[in-house]
Amino acid sequence: MNIKKLSIPIQVPKLESLLPRVHLAHPKTAFMQANLARYLKGYRGEKAVSYYLDFLPEKENYIFHSLRLPSGKYFFQIDYLVLTVRYALILECKNFFGTLYFDEDFKQMIRIANEKEEGFQDPISQAKWHQHQLRSLLKLHNITLPIEYFVVISDPSTIVKTSPKNREAMKKVVHGHSLLEKIAEVDSRYQNEILDSKEVRKLSKLLLKSHTPEDIDVLVKYGLRIGDINTGVRCPGCGRIPMIRQNVTWYCGGCGMKDKKAHVSAVTDYFHLFGDSITNKQFRDFVHLRSDTSAKRMLKAMELPFSGSNKGRIYCDPMKR
Repeated sequence: MNIKKLSIPIQVPKLESLLPRVHLAHPKTAFMQANLARYLKGYRGEKAVSYYLDFLPEKENYIFHSLRLPSGKYFFQIDYLVLTVRYALILECKNFFGTLYFDEDFKQMIRIANEKEEGFQDPISQAKWHQHQLRSLLKLHNITLPIEYFVVISDPSTIVKTSPKNREAMKKVVHGHSLLEKIAEVDSRYQNEILDSKEVRKLSKLLLKSHTPEDIDVLVKYGLRIGDINTGVRCPGCGRIPMIRQNVTWYCGGCGMKDKKAHVSAVTDYFHLFGDSITNKQFRDFVHLRSDTSAKRMLKAMELPFSGSNKGRIYCDPMKR
C-alpha cells in the first residue's frame, strides 16, 4: 500500500513562482530554468517507476516515496522505499537519456548523449550509502531487517553499459520494465518473516514520523535580493506583471483580461518565495493594493488559516498546516 504517495518536489512550485517574477536577463535565470527542468525530469522518472510499483501486492508491501530521514545532524533522501515483513528495498531512480556507463574503478557514472560526455555521482554508491544510513536508523530502534537496493533507470531507451567485471552494476542496475522481475528475485531470497504485521505497521509510522520534508529559501539558494523580484498580481492569461485593481476585479493592461481572483495565485507565490505567513500589509505591498479593507476582505475570502486578530492577524500557508 502507498504509505507516502508520489508528490512533486517542493523545488518545482517554488521555482515556478520565482521564474516569472525574475527578469529574463538576470544572470541566474538560465541556471534556475535548468534546475526546474532537472527537477521535473526527475519527478517524471519517479512517476514512471511508480507505475510498476502499483502492481505489487498491496497488503504485503508498504511503499514510501521521497522519504527524507535523519542521519546524525544531516538527512538522507530515498526515492522509493518498499517495506515488507521480510526485508526493505531501496530504489534509487535515475531518468537519463543516452548511454550510461558505470565505471567500477572510479565509482562514477558517465553519460554520453548528443556527442557530449558527462560524469555524475555513482548512483550505486549513493544507494549503498542510503542502505547504510537506513540500517543505522533502524538499529537505533532495535530493528534488524535485511535491506536491499536497486538503481532504476526509468527511460526504457537509455542504454546501460559497464565492464564485464562490474558484477555489482549488472545485478543492481535495472530498467523500470524489469523492476518487478528483480523484486520477485529478492522476494524469493527472503522467506523468513522478521517482523509481524503489527511491527511493520509500527515501523511505517516511525518512518513517517521521522520524515522531515525539505524546504528551501529560493532567494537565498539562488543569491537573489528582494529587489530582483517583480511584485504584483500576475495575469493568468499573458503572464504580465502587475495587473491593476479596477473596482472589484483585476485588469491586465497587456491582454485586457479581467479576473476577480487573480490575487489568489499571487498569495501562493508569496508563500513560496517569502515564507509561511502573510499580513494584511505584506499582502497589500505585494499585490500593489492601497485599501486595507479590500485586502482584509480578499484574504478572508481565501479562508486561510490565521492567528491573531484585527491589525495583528497573520494568515498562514494552508499547505504547511
